[in-house]
Amino acid sequence: MELIDACDRSGLKRLAPEELDEFARLYRRATADLAAARSRSGDERLIRYLNDLVGRAHGLLYGGRVRRRLDPWQFFLAAIPQTFRATWCFTAISAAVFLLPALVTYLLAARNPAWGDALFVPWLSEMVEEFLSRDVPVGQWYADSQSVVGADNLSGRIFVNNATIALGAFALGITWCLGTLYLLFSNGLMLGAFLGVFAHHDRLMDIFGMVAPHGVLEIFAIIVAGGAGLAVGWAAIAPGDLPRSRAVAAAAGSAVRVLVGVVAMLGVAAAIEGFLSPQTSGLLQANEPRVLLGVTVWLVALAWLLTGGRPARRSDEQQSPREEIRAARDA
Repeated sequence: MELIDACDRSGLKRLAPEELDEFARLYRRATADLAAARSRSGDERLIRYLNDLVGRAHGLLYGGRVRRRLDPWQFFLAAIPQTFRATWCFTAISAAVFLLPALVTYLLAARNPAWGDALFVPWLSEMVEEFLSRDVPVGQWYADSQSVVGADNLSGRIFVNNATIALGAFALGITWCLGTLYLLFSNGLMLGAFLGVFAHHDRLMDIFGMVAPHGVLEIFAIIVAGGAGLAVGWAAIAPGDLPRSRAVAAAAGSAVRVLVGVVAMLGVAAAIEGFLSPQTSGLLQANEPRVLLGVTVWLVALAWLLTGGRPARRSDEQQSPREEIRAARDA
């Protein structure tokens, strides 16, 4: 650990030749200890410590040797999904904090729409009343705006609005998770009440048809952004064996990678909302195809995050030391 700390401050070049030999020897020993601990030991604290030790040493040994250009395909198809899977537990917590309140307020508002009045902001109450009073194809709501500002401008405005919410869910994680939890919880309450009011008036399928083409992916993206924020907040709460500032910096680096994926998903959702959601004729005139479109887009995004970057492992091949270290750091 002393050699690693010294290298963090001044780099490997400042080490004497005998110190470099000792560094390499200790690195090989630590990787062997990590492999043994992962296969035989149940001490999670020891495994985390060795993970950090080997990861830091590997970064010092190999991180500066070759400067590679960023490969956008590799970044989007592999790096983002791998990081998402490494922090899946925070995304699961984010989903629970958002969806459980939504379910409760949906059930309450479906029985008594007064819950909507209690939870809605004024503009949302006006929108609900107007929707219930009109009998037009659901795409007409977006077609009206599209005809005024154009599809590209509509997509841009929608993207900025949704990205602001997602960035807020991420950035508020630094408040020891409290800000992110509040944003997820409050938006979940409002969404559940919103859907419950339409269920009470037997218009649930209409509102699904209206928002599903883009809304399913938007909600998923915001939940993922909330998970990234929670990962940063938890690093501040429980930094483990690292100094708190270093733990937060490491978590933020991974979270930003996930956030790039969130921005990409919001970009797709905004394009759908600007160009496809306003359709009032053809296939997207009916509610069912619109819901199917939204669910399909979400499933594609989910498949990307769950399967992207998974190597084709062959049982007859042994991982190289570098691959073992990378796997240990991602664990």
